[in-house]
Amino acid sequence: MRTVRRLYFYTLALVGAHALIWGSVSLLRTLLEGGWLGEAALTATGIAMTLVGLPVFLLHWLTLQRDARRDPEERYSRIRAVFLYVFLFWTLLPILYALLALLNRWTAQFMGLSPQGVWFGASQSDVDNLVALVINGVAFVFFARLLFAEMREAPAESFLPDARRFYRYLWMVLGLIITVLAVQGLVRYLLSLLEGDALIGGYLLANSVALALVGAPIWLYFLWQIDGTLDDPRERDSILRLVMLYLITFAGVTGTLVAGSRVLSALLAWMLGHPQTLAGFMADEGSALALLVPLAVMWAYYGNRLNTEMTRIPLQPLREGLQRFYRSLLSALGLAVTLLGLVSLITDLFSRLLQGDLLLTGADRLASSLAGLIIGLPLWLTPWNDLQGEAFLLDERGDRARRSVIRRTYLYVFIFALVVLIMLAGGNLIYNLITHLLGQPVDDLALLALMRVGMLGVFAALLAYHLAVLRADSRAASQALGKMHAGFLTLFIVDGETVLAEQVIAALHQQAPRLPVVVHSLANGVPSDEYLQARLLVLPAGLALEPPPALRLWMEGYRGKRLLLPTLPSGWTWGASLPGDLRERVRQVVNAILSLAEGEEAPRAGVSVSPWAVAGYVLGGLFAAQMLVVLITLFVSSLYGD
Repeated sequence: MRTVRRLYFYTLALVGAHALIWGSVSLLRTLLEGGWLGEAALTATGIAMTLVGLPVFLLHWLTLQRDARRDPEERYSRIRAVFLYVFLFWTLLPILYALLALLNRWTAQFMGLSPQGVWFGASQSDVDNLVALVINGVAFVFFARLLFAEMREAPAESFLPDARRFYRYLWMVLGLIITVLAVQGLVRYLLSLLEGDALIGGYLLANSVALALVGAPIWLYFLWQIDGTLDDPRERDSILRLVMLYLITFAGVTGTLVAGSRVLSALLAWMLGHPQTLAGFMADEGSALALLVPLAVMWAYYGNRLNTEMTRIPLQPLREGLQRFYRSLLSALGLAVTLLGLVSLITDLFSRLLQGDLLLTGADRLASSLAGLIIGLPLWLTPWNDLQGEAFLLDERGDRARRSVIRRTYLYVFIFALVVLIMLAGGNLIYNLITHLLGQPVDDLALLALMRVGMLGVFAALLAYHLAVLRADSRAASQALGKMHAGFLTLFIVDGETVLAEQVIAALHQQAPRLPVVVHSLANGVPSDEYLQARLLVLPAGLALEPPPALRLWMEGYRGKRLLLPTLPSGWTWGASLPGDLRERVRQVVNAILSLAEGEEAPRAGVSVSPWAVAGYVLGGLFAAQMLVVLITLFVSSLYGD
């Protein structure tokens, strides 16, 4: 109930505050530009918004402030922290736009251009922007001072640092986007000098300078703020930090890939004989070339920061997993682009060989195919060689790499995609052959058959390679796991009811036949001292709670790992529900034993899944599915298109 009440009051306070702000902006603009009688509609709108927003805001905000003074839980609630940072964002955003509009018009006027042609604020006046800037600035300063005061007094478990972290990264990314657009515009302006259009180039320069004057300070300021907090372990080890670095890096990768392939394709087409002039090339590809520059720099800069952050992670398996994820995504992008380039190249080459009139024409498609291969092959092979080098290691690190979920997902996604592509190409070939044999001639059947056979050869070769890698990983993993299991003596101590223990032992014999398991019944007394060397002790939870004196004394000398079976004697109950039925309990206990035998610090069973991990798997699945759909769609269009 308190959460619903907070949400209600803070939402209405936010709505009332912004109605008050923009009502005041409208009213003051009307007063300064035309007096009270200048625009009746605007005057009425401003008065109405102010009179409605003021009581709504005051009623709810004063109530919230009274509750916050009385109750620390209200003052440091999650909803209040979100409200304060959302308010700052929605007041700073119009301040940003007002500054951008002012600088855009002033820059154009300084260059002797009409303000009517600028990107931002072309239909506004300086008064319009200054009024919005001042009133939003007053509101921003008021709530910022309140927020800073609460931040200084906030307890360690407060949500305010988390909200602040998200707020900073949001503005850092926004500033980065504006800066990238500014650099693109400046580079495009330099390229436009070759086209000779002074008017368009002048406006491009004015717009880009305004973007740079606003975006670069925002990006650098919040980047400085973020870097200045990295001495705090909570900031340095934040999941959000890694997520943002990944997103920015891969935005740079994909943007560089798209823009670079377009520019390279146009260059190759020009080299292969496509009629083109330098001015025409700049006019056609100037935007892509201009965007390529800042995106490539962004990829290099944030990619380096991401690699640096990953090397600082103290837990080696986690560090390796994050690096493996980064390289796998790069490799997947490169392989997808390489596949598309190969399909396009095969189609183009066979068309040229069988249709002599195309030998000296159609340079665009050949150039596009070659560009895809030139960009895709290094992007695929460079990270893939790193992944393979890690998997070839014969130590524990190599074993973790071969058994990695990321690596196996990567292999299975492309194996699945290649099988589907083989089915599509083979099915299309068989369909056309049968159609031709049944008396309905197919145009250029020989050409079509050669193209499909070539595609099948490429897909089959890549499929065979990935299957061979998967089989090699499985063999190596099985051998390594067998050695690890063989040295992991597991001792079961049972007393009375043994159904769960018997089923767990049976499942272990089936799933890990080399893992040595010894069962000892307390009816025969305590285990002998030789079993103190066992790597894992498994006993029912009830027995661990109420051990006989002799067993308690024996367990004091045991130094290995211990695992409880989820069973309890009468009179005891779990604080949470037991994990499912008997079969589910057996599965979880077996997974826990195997994970400990395979060198993990904590068993997999019984550990709650982090929402960030779930989100990561979901995003990874969506990314893989999207890549697969795009790949198959493009291939199908090449089969059944013109």
